[in-house]
Amino acid sequence: MRQRVVRWVVLLLCLAAARPALAQGPAELSTLRKQYNAVLANFEALAVLRGDTDAQAQARAGREAMRALTDDQLAAVYSQTRVPDLSVAATASRYVVRQAKAQARAMVPPGPLSPGFPGPVPIPGGCTGVDISGETRYALLITKEVANSILAAATFVCTQDILGTNGAAVCIPFAIAAAIANGFFDTATFCAGEVTANQVDANFNRLAHLHGDLGNAITAIVGNSNANTTAIIANANANTANIVANDDANTTAIITNANANKNELRDLVLRTQIEADLAMVDGAAVAALYELPAAQGGHLDLVMAIVTETIANVQAAGGSVGNAVATLADANAAKAAGDFKTAYALYRRAYKAAGK
Repeated sequence: MRQRVVRWVVLLLCLAAARPALAQGPAELSTLRKQYNAVLANFEALAVLRGDTDAQAQARAGREAMRALTDDQLAAVYSQTRVPDLSVAATASRYVVRQAKAQARAMVPPGPLSPGFPGPVPIPGGCTGVDISGETRYALLITKEVANSILAAATFVCTQDILGTNGAAVCIPFAIAAAIANGFFDTATFCAGEVTANQVDANFNRLAHLHGDLGNAITAIVGNSNANTTAIIANANANTANIVANDDANTTAIITNANANKNELRDLVLRTQIEADLAMVDGAAVAALYELPAAQGGHLDLVMAIVTETIANVQAAGGSVGNAVATLADANAAKAAGDFKTAYALYRRAYKAAGK
């Protein structure tokens, strides 16, 4: 009943899209030929993907039969009705081919099964590569019903002489198209049912297999679990003291190392900032902490050490330090005299002199 309703709906859509044949000329008949050729070309492509040589031959025969018809034969047959519109069938059949190609690319051979695990119940060989998805079967249904409807609409004139022309030849290509479309749809429908039934059988066999394995293994699993639990608890208790002591020792070592790293990083950052300030031009603003000795919470002692070390390193490398040594002596004297600002200014000059 459902297929009959779909058939009449498709027929009405195909006929409603066309104008009366008397108002149509070679262009409309050419469109019909192109649409038919597209549908049969899609049928042939689908048959190739499925390895169906019979359907391939039928598709070629249908296209040859359409090419053999003259425009006068087609016009004579459709003089009392409408030239059908096969665009719906062309679109649906093109979708089916596209889905079949996508399925062929996506097919991955199954991996090896575990020992003793039941394999899937085999499906009939004719179903290999057949796309049974709901979307594809619906597209095949549309294509089938279009082909059947067009054939049904033309059948009543196929046994008559219309304007002196016998219309039987016109039905040949449409009969071939309907036969191929019905074959594709029936195959997909049959294979869908077979796959569903085989999946149910395979699932039942595999569940039975799993149930037996679980029943045989449960006692061993529980016994092994209990034995392992006892051993784990005993070992954990024995190792607790060692773990705690080792953890405490590691914690102490980590904290000590972290503090050392922190201090080293802090000293490196501070030294970098002081050297950047020492490289400034004379008279540039100075951070107050750099001009105060350690006794007053400043870093002037570190400034003196940096400048002294820099001059010594340059000399050791064979470089010229200019008047850096004399300037350093003046800076140290100013620092000893409590003139910290003057001392820092002299340290800056000595640092820059050593770096020239």
